[in-house]
Amino acid sequence: MLKLKNKNEKGVDRMKIAIFSDSFLPGIGGTERATLGLASALAKNNNEVVVCVPEYAQKAEDNYDFQVIRTPSLTLTKNDNLAFPKLSKKLKKTLNTLKPDIIHCQTVSPMTQYALDYGEKNGIPVLMTVHTKFKTAYERSIKFKPVVNSLLKKIVKRANRADKVCVVSNDMIDELKSYGYDGAAQVVRNGSMYQKSFASEEKIAELKQKYGIKDDEKILLYVGYMVKYKNLEFVFNSLNNIKEQNQKFKAIFVGGGMDYNYFVTLSKTLGLEENVIFTGPITNDVILSSLYKMADLFVFPSIFDNDPLVIVEAAVNGVPAITLEKTGASERIENGVSGFIVENDLEKFTQKILEALEDEQQLKIMGQNASKLIPKTWDQTAQEYLQIYKEMISNKK
Repeated sequence: MLKLKNKNEKGVDRMKIAIFSDSFLPGIGGTERATLGLASALAKNNNEVVVCVPEYAQKAEDNYDFQVIRTPSLTLTKNDNLAFPKLSKKLKKTLNTLKPDIIHCQTVSPMTQYALDYGEKNGIPVLMTVHTKFKTAYERSIKFKPVVNSLLKKIVKRANRADKVCVVSNDMIDELKSYGYDGAAQVVRNGSMYQKSFASEEKIAELKQKYGIKDDEKILLYVGYMVKYKNLEFVFNSLNNIKEQNQKFKAIFVGGGMDYNYFVTLSKTLGLEENVIFTGPITNDVILSSLYKMADLFVFPSIFDNDPLVIVEAAVNGVPAITLEKTGASERIENGVSGFIVENDLEKFTQKILEALEDEQQLKIMGQNASKLIPKTWDQTAQEYLQIYKEMISNKK
């Protein structure tokens, strides 16, 4: 039976943890931020953490509380890399020196394959957390179904090799089953880097002036990738219906993506130029938080996302979200208390937005509820994982 190798200054077991991911900064996305958040929280709890990730074309300054090992990789897109961990002598040397108690994989691709091989060879338990609906992700770039099915089978094979599988939503459990995985999976929700609002009244006033937002206009907000698979066309059709009801509003879309220009054109086609604002990507905490704070309602119709942190960020800023039922995005929300969960029906979605905007007091109360009930810190998530790590180490023969 494996035992932990040392204790911290408080006498608490100090783990040596190797985290593997095919996605990390300077990439932009949920898995990147989740890897950073978890590694930072584990390191601050006096654990020794090494994060093993691909090199990016854009150089990164890895100034963290944990060590980062980057392996050779091939750039596929600005945000995607094909890692070749076997080519990295530094990776193998670092792992042999660290002698990790646990290996935690945040993705399912080449870095995880390497981690599984290393764990099996050295008797180290391997945990695999699945964040993404890969079938949708693969199908948008690979049009040949047999190739998609082959890739999904590889995910199942790796999940079966792992000592334990975790997911970030109940919806993801059903997704894995649809791939053919019939093992157990435990839900551990992500934490959030946002623990407080960075908004300022001065910045809110400045942004309203910049975007020409009038005092009698309601504000709807979306933050995330501007891509079709996020079900964004559904939102634009809903906005068109809202405009026909003579509701005064501005809809702000924060983010970039491969379909950004498509949605700019769509807004013009629908005659929404006066109602829709496209900001592009925003990384400044004060600006982003101020946009959240000034919104009346956060609109997130994605069927693809499992546990979107933007829902949490909106809640931290006191803004309730409207989502679709039976989606990962809706799982943190208590319908009618901390947000809205609506059927995947355009008319009902539109009607719920109109009803919500009419009752300012109720929206304010729901925003307050959201700020209390939805956010979760990365420290809380790290503590959940530390307990799982301990159980896995105890069970490993």
